Amino acid sequence: MGAIKLPKSSVDFFKKNQNKIFETGNLAEGPWNEQLSEKIKTICNVKNAICVNSNGSGLVALLLIYKEYYGRTNVMIQSNTMYGVKTITKTAGYNLVDYIDCNLETLMPSFESLKKSVDNYKGEINKLVILLSDIGGIINPDIQKIAKFCKEKNIILLEDSAHSFGSSLKKEFSGTFGNAGVYSYYSTKAIFAGEGGVVVTNDDDIGNFMKDFIAYDRFKQKMPIGCNIRLSELQALMIYSVVQEYKEIIKNKSKIAEKYIKTCNSLKINYISQNENSNFGNYYKFTIFSPDKKISNLLPKIKTTTSKVYDYSLGNSKEIPSKHLCLPIWYMLEDDISNKAIKEIEESLGV
Repeated sequence: MGAIKLPKSSVDFFKKNQNKIFETGNLAEGPWNEQLSEKIKTICNVKNAICVNSNGSGLVALLLIYKEYYGRTNVMIQSNTMYGVKTITKTAGYNLVDYIDCNLETLMPSFESLKKSVDNYKGEINKLVILLSDIGGIINPDIQKIAKFCKEKNIILLEDSAHSFGSSLKKEFSGTFGNAGVYSYYSTKAIFAGEGGVVVTNDDDIGNFMKDFIAYDRFKQKMPIGCNIRLSELQALMIYSVVQEYKEIIKNKSKIAEKYIKTCNSLKINYISQNENSNFGNYYKFTIFSPDKKISNLLPKIKTTTSKVYDYSLGNSKEIPSKHLCLPIWYMLEDDISNKAIKEIEESLGV
């Protein structure tokens, strides 16, 4: 990946406001955490937005809260996700009872795959949490059906929305379909600010638990669990500065995607569309895939790529790592890089 480029307006906004943080000495638990929270609530139309120092810490906190107050002890995750999602579940003291199979066409589980895992589950349903990850910048196309099913079954549904801030499905934002979701603003994400995350939920009880948890509940002193996973004021300002420009960032990446889409359509290459069936993606990744053979056999000459999502499988979806790749697509990507990737695709196919 090339050097990470921030929008100039984001850098200017950060520089304009950073000195006040130093002048006031308010380096933590200050107004920028509050303003970022309000910004996310407004953008995502969600009741609660709690700033945390990472996506992972937010997910661990949610799992611990559901364990302590709701008796949840068992969890399912999807087979195609980051290895860290697996370690998160163990860190929170959960029993990882199954990996839900994923489809190559979306890199995520279908409703049918999820229902099959639930039907095969032998434990108590009221102890189950399902933690699903959005992959590549789009929301799981079946998330509404999945969320309805989980609610009917009394299953807690958590959304790992690390890849998908700014993405929507039928005008509803990622992270807002289940009981709670967590965004990431890590350096490599579609909307990037170095580090940090935000937990979102429409459940006021969970929102209040989270607000106390992130600072050990040292004020009310009623919770038996808690940890310092606060976001610093400087990082809150940094995220706020970038989030203000999230539409511009996605617009820029969409233009890069248009070049790839034109090539894929002309050469009949399969790719994961981020803008169909009421799905609007943020183009965290531009993913092409080969259903019939390894992607390296289909495109032997392509070297200009970025990291796959993912190059391993945690469960049964073993074909996914070898049958897809991701083309370079980051904010302000240089034309020579995208053109080189396209040329390598054409050369692989003898065009």
